[in-house]
Formats: sequence, C-alpha cells, structure tokens
Amino acid sequence: MYRIVCESYKNYKNDFLPDNVNGYRYKVTKPLELIMDLSLYEKEKNNNTINYKKLEHFIYLLNKNIHEYPNFKSFLWSLESRGIYGKDYDILAKEEFFELQKIVNMFLKLSYWG
Repeated sequence: MYRIVCESYKNYKNDFLPDNVNGYRYKVTKPLELIMDLSLYEKEKNNNTINYKKLEHFIYLLNKNIHEYPNFKSFLWSLESRGIYGKDYDILAKEEFFELQKIVNMFLKLSYWG
C-alpha cells in the first residue's frame, strides 16, 4: 500500500505541474510529501513544521475513525512500520481532512496508479 500511495501521489502531483501548483487540491496534499521521503519527514518533524503537524493530524484522525475508513488499515500499518503514527495537533480543518481522505482513497483504489 505504501508504494502504491507514493507512486500515485507522484502521478497526481504531475497533473498539476507546472501551471496549477496554486490550486487547492495541490496545496492540500503538500503534507503527503513527507511520507514519500522519510528523511524529509524526520527533518520536518524535528522542525515541527505545519506540514508535519497536518500529516500527523491526518493520520491520527484516520486511526481514530478507522471504522469509517477500513480501507486505510493496511496503509496505516505501513506508515507505522516506518515510525509514522499520527498525533492530535488539532490543526487540520475538516475540509482539509475530507479532501485528503478522498484523494488518498483514490490512490488506494488505484485511480492514479501506473
């Protein structure tokens, strides 16, 4: 699942380059970049950045509500195996959470695969 999400994110991002990087759907997925590069994740974690906090809060909300998002289980397990567990920073707006959840769900359904 991890590999699918990482490769799908790259394909998703390419749909916006170079002309639409200021669009909402592009910007809302910025925190996902941290799971693509674990050294970047650690750097952002050490600096306690907004993107780090948003990613952690997103993962926390998915875990907390896993009964509503059961198709995320294996993806969350793959993040945990990389030391990414989620934390409640109460920073992610509801709209951002729902948008991120929809986009990652598209990745899991292979909409951006290949």
